[in-house]
Amino acid sequence: MARIRTIKPEFPHSESMGRVSRDARLTFIQLWTLADDAGRLRGNSRMLASLLFPYDDDAKKLIEGWLVELERENCILRYVAEGTTYIQVCNWLTHQKIDKPSASKLPSPEEGSRILANPRETSSEDQGSGSGSGSGSGSGSGSRTTSVELKLDDGPVERVFEHWRSEFKHPKAVLDPKRKRVIQAALKAHDEPTLCQAISGYRNSAHHMGENDRHTVYDDIEVFLRDAKHIEAGLRFARGPPAPTLSPVEQARAKLRESVNGHGRVVSEQTGKSGGSLDQTAGVLR
Repeated sequence: MARIRTIKPEFPHSESMGRVSRDARLTFIQLWTLADDAGRLRGNSRMLASLLFPYDDDAKKLIEGWLVELERENCILRYVAEGTTYIQVCNWLTHQKIDKPSASKLPSPEEGSRILANPRETSSEDQGSGSGSGSGSGSGSGSRTTSVELKLDDGPVERVFEHWRSEFKHPKAVLDPKRKRVIQAALKAHDEPTLCQAISGYRNSAHHMGENDRHTVYDDIEVFLRDAKHIEAGLRFARGPPAPTLSPVEQARAKLRESVNGHGRVVSEQTGKSGGSLDQTAGVLR
């Protein structure tokens, strides 16, 4: 069932969109209307052509190229689960805000057995005309091997990390071994869109955003994905109302006082370096 989706004003200025054709951009946007609340959809290219471009006879031949463009820019991920092709829209929650998401009924990429190198699903006509010819080594008569088996390795880990870094404005944060282990452990129990949703949910937690006794911002990804309890809390926050808006001065104080040690010195949670006393900081903010 198609869904109503939104487009952010900055979408046309995305560098990745500037590297694909106009038809690929339109395809990408239209894929959102078919995707479920986890950003997944069926990925048969001919089916997509008929649904997204019903009045364009050439779409069935061209859509594969548009999907390849999007996959090359990491806009989508195509995979196979139990013989069916699926698409996962990458960084789904940066494109769409889902207030009350429904659980996906489609398998996640982690459940897929293969990532496709050329995911167009071959028809019986193609099999008949292509038998015994083509590049690569065949694996017997009627072979439909148009894919390669790859592990999902660090792709989901890096995308989850990048979502956190973008969501909480930590452009200099590094995916070190400790953070990588935390994300990998979380991915064993939850799929990528769920973790991204939990991470975004913590923006609605006043406590984690600095409204606490220590006036400390707790926004490291190691905190959000530490264990199942913290991930589930993030999902609850995602369903709740946003945290109260702080005044500009309060926001500045919260950022500067990411962590406070026992001597009243401002210490960054990210760098661990002292940045002056609280009194000095307060003087600047006044």
